[in-house]
Amino acid sequence: MNRLQGYRKMLRTGDWIKFYPLFPLAGAALAAGISPGIITAVALFCCVTAYGFVINNLYDVEIDRRHAGKATRGKNPLTGNNVTLRGTKILCAVLAGIPLLVSLTISAAGFVFTLLCLIALTAYSAPPVRLKDRFAADILCHGVMFGGLPFLAGYALAGGSLTELVSLPVAYAVLSTFICCEALIIHEILDYHEDRETTYTTVVGIGRRNGIILLIVAAGLSIAVLETTAWWFGIGTTVHAVALAFLLVYPVYGSREVLMKEAERWYGGFRNDNGYKVR
Repeated sequence: MNRLQGYRKMLRTGDWIKFYPLFPLAGAALAAGISPGIITAVALFCCVTAYGFVINNLYDVEIDRRHAGKATRGKNPLTGNNVTLRGTKILCAVLAGIPLLVSLTISAAGFVFTLLCLIALTAYSAPPVRLKDRFAADILCHGVMFGGLPFLAGYALAGGSLTELVSLPVAYAVLSTFICCEALIIHEILDYHEDRETTYTTVVGIGRRNGIILLIVAAGLSIAVLETTAWWFGIGTTVHAVALAFLLVYPVYGSREVLMKEAERWYGGFRNDNGYKVR
């Protein structure tokens, strides 16, 4: 029972179930509206997303042993004795094999996007490529593998056709990519101090304050993509308003703790420079 619980924890469902399935869901809904195709696309990409987290645990095991926060929370069961290396590799094969086989029976384009997503998830964590340790590549790969490719896969698996590079689905896929780039920047900002002692990330490389600036730039680019899409394709007012509100709120809410600390530090320095007593 303990081992079974360990493999369940390897999926790290709580880290992604509320957010990342939204992208294949949105792609499927754009293609087919409310239909059974949505359920299939989301179910397959729950397997794909879980694969990404399991393979990340597989190749991050030594780093996670030294990462105080992750060790305390027990986020990687491989750091203990609850799961085996062989069992983890079998779990990866199952989580990758099911979506590949099912997508192949549904849509050639859906299969290609699913395969590309699995390749990106593997390249992100596995050596010798290991994009998560490469400057800027970690953020771009994260955006593509959790945002753009899942959106296009969901769209194709639900029956959508991609015949033009300049199209509404592609524009939404680009927007999804930027949102998931922001997601990793936020994560790297929040984990900055612990990551600096154990691993390399883009935010570790540029510093946390510059990481906040990078988040602002990414958020601005995502808004620019949305506004260009709304102007070019004439998306509905409600969809436009909801999407814009999300893009404005998400980076602020996600990094609110760090932003508040930085604001307090800046305000304290400002008061000090002007001769006021710093509390």
